[in-house]
Amino acid sequence: MSPPKPGRFIIRPETITPETPTEALEHILARDDAPMSATTQLRELNDPAVRMFDAVQRYTDTLRNATEQAVGPEAVADLDGIDQHIPGLTAEPAWPTLRAHLLDLAAETGDHPYHHLNEAARGRNLASAGDMAAVLDWRLPPRAPQEDGPLPWIPGPPTNIQSNPAWGGYLAQRSKLITDLATLVRDQAATADDLPAWAVPDSDLCASLLGEIAVWRAATGVDSHDSRPTGRPQLETTLSSWQQHLDRAIAQAIGLRRNIAGPPRPAISGNPSPRRHDDLQPRQQRSGPAAPRR
Repeated sequence: MSPPKPGRFIIRPETITPETPTEALEHILARDDAPMSATTQLRELNDPAVRMFDAVQRYTDTLRNATEQAVGPEAVADLDGIDQHIPGLTAEPAWPTLRAHLLDLAAETGDHPYHHLNEAARGRNLASAGDMAAVLDWRLPPRAPQEDGPLPWIPGPPTNIQSNPAWGGYLAQRSKLITDLATLVRDQAATADDLPAWAVPDSDLCASLLGEIAVWRAATGVDSHDSRPTGRPQLETTLSSWQQHLDRAIAQAIGLRRNIAGPPRPAISGNPSPRRHDDLQPRQQRSGPAAPRR
């Protein structure tokens, strides 16, 4: 069997965090095999939330291909052959995330991906890691600041790709489409008559937070029947950090409202004093690869 081609690695959430029996049943019950009318199909195609997920996928796929071209086929091939230095690394669940991160850093700095991998692996034990790739990814420096990205958790292209005539203009158009769709999704969420299905009844979340959650769910493809506000736990570092940020904002907003409202009044006579309410398998040692001479 020939090895997989660069850029063909796909990380599937259901492989990393399998559905619970309850989640599987919910998805089965949510399916509707009834024929969809042309009017319904057209309405969904014009829905900015539906369009946004596809736009994000196209942008990230294009950026990944541009990054691999900028790094060069030899460096990409070296990275895909990393198992000869760290056996089993490419079989780890978080390998696609680590691979993309290393290529991004290589494109930004001009260094070989092995240079960044060595920095993450040097002098540190991987023997106890349940997922070596996940551990190494968290040890890597963050990507360049996200100001040029279409969304806070989606990076903009490195400078050399922005100026590339084959990629720069197309990525800029794709990025603008995502930001335009995000504006429409926020507006829809802010003007909706009812709270979304995931929201706690009477939670009274502000319009801006509802809009940001709606953008997150649309961009990351959270199923409309998923009752978790931000969906499945994310594995990639930047995505995970932003997801936690949104989850904390929701918890804080709900907790603040409950603290303001206070507990139910006790059914006793007299004037009770106010109460204070508070909020809430070992592995063999591996060493890093030797960086190829430039």
